[in-house]
Amino acid sequence: MTSSSESERAHVEARRNTFHGGGPVLRITWSAGTRSGTASLDPGGTFVVVRRMNLPEAEPVQTVETDGSTFLMLRLPYVSDPALVVRATAGQPVVHRGQRANGAVVELTPPHGDVTSPAPGQSISLTESGTRIDLRYPDLQVCVTAHFDRLPSPRADSGTVQLGVDSLQHDDSWLVAAIAVALSPDHGVVSHGRLKAAFAQWRGVDEPSDGTFDRNVLRPALEARTLELPGARLNKIVYLVERCRRTAEFPEHVLEELRRQLGD
Repeated sequence: MTSSSESERAHVEARRNTFHGGGPVLRITWSAGTRSGTASLDPGGTFVVVRRMNLPEAEPVQTVETDGSTFLMLRLPYVSDPALVVRATAGQPVVHRGQRANGAVVELTPPHGDVTSPAPGQSISLTESGTRIDLRYPDLQVCVTAHFDRLPSPRADSGTVQLGVDSLQHDDSWLVAAIAVALSPDHGVVSHGRLKAAFAQWRGVDEPSDGTFDRNVLRPALEARTLELPGARLNKIVYLVERCRRTAEFPEHVLEELRRQLGD
């Protein structure tokens, strides 16, 4: 990222504190069978649905709060660990589906718009408060609803920038995929060199070598989406971009913001 990134993030954090009074930015309501509850999360906090087979049979659903995060624990053998992660950020919350493709249904339903079914390993930024996340298992339905406030738009003369892509910062494997989709032409993919340079520019680091970039950035991005290349020398970017486009992983406004900040 450019040298002004720290200043921009400071402006975002300052606006968040002003708008929320320093309080929680993400409020979760959840239900699982006959149990229900709430959770309040500050930026960096997570709400996680996990498997815990050591729970007593008489109490198969429990919650634990630790280090600013809330864990909803289920005594079900076919639940992935984690099955679902909702992360609070200074901007839009991020939902990650960890639940494997084993017949369980995972759906995101915004107050306005179409239902989305994320693929295993896919992360999605929530753009509407009140979005409901459903996980339906043979013996249990889990419903999680995310409530959050939108950041106020900066004044035209404020000299600050609304990042709009804050949720990309936490994970290289998500960031590089978003950059790859944003910089790829409609019927092709961005070059290896251009993607590597853009990733280094965004992160504000020295441009890595080809091998380091493939091993530490591209390969984890494929693995996070359960993609395996048939051969070691095939173009990783082709597979990554095709997968992200097929699942509509990134909303267009995020891609436009990436292009703008990267000068494309």
